[in-house]
Amino acid sequence: MTSFAVAIEPASQPRLAALLTVVHAGAAASPWFTHCPTAVATAASLAAIAGLWSSLARVPGPHCRLRAVELDDGGCRARLSGCDAWHHAEITRTTRAAAGGVALELRVAGRPCGWLLPRAGLPADTFRRLKALIRLA
Repeated sequence: MTSFAVAIEPASQPRLAALLTVVHAGAAASPWFTHCPTAVATAASLAAIAGLWSSLARVPGPHCRLRAVELDDGGCRARLSGCDAWHHAEITRTTRAAAGGVALELRVAGRPCGWLLPRAGLPADTFRRLKALIRLA
């Protein structure tokens, strides 16, 4: 399994953050354009805005708690923002790998955190090894 060892410390992804902001803003505005009842439109808009906060918390960058991840034979370790120590982490069952990106969900110190990693956000061999590890897990 050592051939699949991966160390990830992705760069900030401002394009992904901008894309998510535009998509969630459109989702928040669409109930108003379709003339939904006010209560339904308000609830849907608030849900879209809350979803934006949750999505942006998963995009690598200054607003994300997760800073680095190492996956190897010794297990999974994660480094969080504001702390230089490595913590034991578990890859959760909601982690997904696709051709265009990876949704990496971890549980670190009992709290969920993760990344949305586009294919272009990692070197090609690192992305390939990460996808292989996720599919094997």
